[in-house]
Amino acid sequence: MIKGILFSVTAGIVIAMQSVFSARLSEKVGFFGSNFFIHGTGFLLASFLLLLFGRGELSYESLKGLNPIYATSGFIGVLIIFSIAQGVSALGASRGIVIIVITQIIFALIINISGLFGETPLQLTPAKLTGLLLMLFGVLIYQLSK
Repeated sequence: MIKGILFSVTAGIVIAMQSVFSARLSEKVGFFGSNFFIHGTGFLLASFLLLLFGRGELSYESLKGLNPIYATSGFIGVLIIFSIAQGVSALGASRGIVIIVITQIIFALIINISGLFGETPLQLTPAKLTGLLLMLFGVLIYQLSK
C-alpha cells in the first residue's frame, strides 16, 4: 500500500512538471516538434531501462494474447501530450491540471464501475459518490474564485 501511494505521489509530481514542460516546449517548437521530442527522449530512456532491467519482459510470448486495443497506448500518449500542452497553455498550470485530474477521476470511475478494459467492476457506494461530488464542488469553487 505504501509503495502504491509513493508511486502515485511521484506520478502526480512528474505529471504536473511534464505538463508545464510540454506546454512551454510546444509554444517554442510546435505540436509535432514537441511530440517528437517528448516521445523520442522517452523512447531512448525506456529503451535504456529495458536493456538494463528488462530481462525478457518484451518478447513474442509476452505479447501473445494481448488485446490489440492496448497496443494503441502510444497513439493515446500523443493525444495526451497535445491535450495537456493546449490546456495548460490556455488555462495555466494549476487550473489546467485540476481539470485534467478531475476528468481522470470521473473517467476512471466509469471504467471501474463498468469493468471496462479488463478492470474488476466496482460498486459506486454512497461514500465514493460523496467523495466525487466533494472533489467536483472543490474544483468549481477553485475555478470560480478570483
